[in-house]
Amino acid sequence: MSKKLLTMAAALLVTLCLAMVGCADKSVRHLASDAVLITPEKTTKEGVLAYLGPPDQQIEMADGGESWLYYQVKKDTLRKTPYIGEKFGEQHYDTVKVVFEGDLVRTCFYRQMTEEEFEEGGPVN
Repeated sequence: MSKKLLTMAAALLVTLCLAMVGCADKSVRHLASDAVLITPEKTTKEGVLAYLGPPDQQIEMADGGESWLYYQVKKDTLRKTPYIGEKFGEQHYDTVKVVFEGDLVRTCFYRQMTEEEFEEGGPVN
């Protein structure tokens, strides 16, 4: 192989490695599929932590129960575009609300909300 070809191959390899390292740090949550793993009256708080991780928000309820809220923003490709994404792109929110009675899950709800719904009521609704 020529020296120029080897240099180009090495540069391409370094570029690919750097691109992969940049993506490796991003944690990915799949709330919809992970919420399906939670079974009311069987799954414990420990199980919810294993499936979904720590909650984004916790709420103590008047009846002594507890709610854990999970949410994440999903942006389409246009929304991620610098400068124009805010005007033309769309985003929605995946939310999961887990309600506990003692250590067991009483209910678990998954909901996808528009940006407007999320801004009006937050992940609680």
